[in-house]
Amino acid sequence: MSGVHAPHAPLSEGPLRDGLRTPSRQRRRLPRGDRHEELVRGAMRVLRSEGNPDNWVAAVTSEADAAKGTFYVYFPSWEAMLATVRQRLVDAAGAPIRSALARSEPLEPWAVLADACSSFIDVVLEYGRHHALIFHGTAPTESMADPNSAERLLTALIERGVAEGSLGQVDVGAAARLLLAAVHAAADAVLAGGERRRWTDACLVLARGYLGPPVSARE
Repeated sequence: MSGVHAPHAPLSEGPLRDGLRTPSRQRRRLPRGDRHEELVRGAMRVLRSEGNPDNWVAAVTSEADAAKGTFYVYFPSWEAMLATVRQRLVDAAGAPIRSALARSEPLEPWAVLADACSSFIDVVLEYGRHHALIFHGTAPTESMADPNSAERLLTALIERGVAEGSLGQVDVGAAARLLLAAVHAAADAVLAGGERRRWTDACLVLARGYLGPPVSARE
């Protein structure tokens, strides 16, 4: 009828774009798994930004176009979200190791370690100063029981190399933990402005010094 208009869908505050909050229509109802994924991806986008929100949860739900209370349906705390993001990034950085371990031919451990080191440096550079929240903060640490934890992946790589004779007989657990610390230190140094090749090479030289094959295997 003339003069009568259908009501608009209610507006809500949309994601933050260039410092301005854009209006969006009523929030979509998503399956539980989809909403969880949108929150995680929203957190990753916020953490990649240069901003420093007063309220990280509010920033993430705004970016994911979700109600603030929705966050706590899926995550008990911001630290739990950081732990989830960290595992995503560890999974990505560990791809070269998982790929090598899945192949039947003998490992080339130094090439695999170089790729993994480069991959982790990429992750740290992508998240810039906020990588400290993810990797140096109070988020729950990954469990060695998780086969995709960084330490467990390195342990599996070293065990395989020792079994195949390409690496020396070492304390595998200690070697994995020390190597992980060295890779992380190299990434932090590159983020602080260090020359990437220099720090990657130094990390690999340290690894070769401890993990190298027995003298008889080198001859």
